[in-house]
Amino acid sequence: MTPKNRETREIEGDSLLLGELPLGCTLCIKGSKMVLFVTGLCDSSCYYCPISQDKSGQDVIFADEMPVTDESDILFEAKAIKSEGAGISGGDPLCDLDRTLNYIRLLKQEYGPNYHLHLYTSQNDVSEDVLRSLHEAGLDEIRFHPQTNDWSGIQRAIEMDMLVGLEVPAIPGKQEDLKKIAKRAEEIGVSFLNINELEASETNFDRLVSMGMRLTNMESASIEGSASTAREFLEWSEDGLQNLSVHFCSARFKDSIQMRRRLERRLEQTIRNFEERDEQDPLLIVGVIRAVHGHQLEHEQLALIHTTLQNQFDVPTDLMNIDEIRNRVEVAPWVIEEISKQLREILVDMKDIEIGISFEYPTWDRLQTLFNPL
Repeated sequence: MTPKNRETREIEGDSLLLGELPLGCTLCIKGSKMVLFVTGLCDSSCYYCPISQDKSGQDVIFADEMPVTDESDILFEAKAIKSEGAGISGGDPLCDLDRTLNYIRLLKQEYGPNYHLHLYTSQNDVSEDVLRSLHEAGLDEIRFHPQTNDWSGIQRAIEMDMLVGLEVPAIPGKQEDLKKIAKRAEEIGVSFLNINELEASETNFDRLVSMGMRLTNMESASIEGSASTAREFLEWSEDGLQNLSVHFCSARFKDSIQMRRRLERRLEQTIRNFEERDEQDPLLIVGVIRAVHGHQLEHEQLALIHTTLQNQFDVPTDLMNIDEIRNRVEVAPWVIEEISKQLREILVDMKDIEIGISFEYPTWDRLQTLFNPL
């Protein structure tokens, strides 16, 4: 029996690797890659695209979860997670080339040549002029999503000595399609192939179900059969491929490892002195006074609550904050636990308010996972 040329190894979170992991993925594993969503515009219409409704087809910009209004927002988020690089995505970032080039130059100028930038695109016939402008701006790695037989842009990028990879989902039962892509990629000199576990979202779920697909289980967004298809392909790749690196990125890795590590980095950089952190998960704990669901406090009411905390309970100003964006007053959790009953009595005329402890992700949008009313 002929020995295998290479062996697949499991890395983290059920992810698999044959060959070498690209630097963009290495930094992603550390949680040190910012996701720079340049635009929701895209020339393709992939039925499995998971992009949310507020982004799909919309010319919007996000740095991780933060909406971007100007360049300072991008730099703020990069600093907030102590990023070592960024993944430039969309939509398709090449649908707004000028914006993409501007952001590449911005990040390279701010953080230096070692700040790693990779970009995703479905424009496999991209011109030499566009590729050259990306390369000269400082792009380190380009990842194509091949959907047609026209790989002219992929070929051009390789000939220009750019680091080129392919990125595709693992469609259940489509091992032969993966083999064809991988063989062609290896023949023309592509460096790596990333295979992502197929996941359902609010935007693609109905289409996936109509094609006979279903969730692996109710606790996961992964599609049944996607991971096993990738595993079977990697087993074939050990003998079927000679040089091409292949990386299967699992849904569990993205959710429980990569995302968690990025949140840990952001928590460390952004936690305020009136917040605590959860002992197990990367969650911030903060006391809040806000309107009940469906209502909203006026600015004058927020100011009154803040003044009441300061004058009647001697709460130091550095242990509380008025959050105008989320329309609430934030207080140190150990403080609000002590005074909540008395505070509610004083604010008795202010109807439809709630006082409690909120557990939140340290992201810009401060997604709440738990609220304990007091």
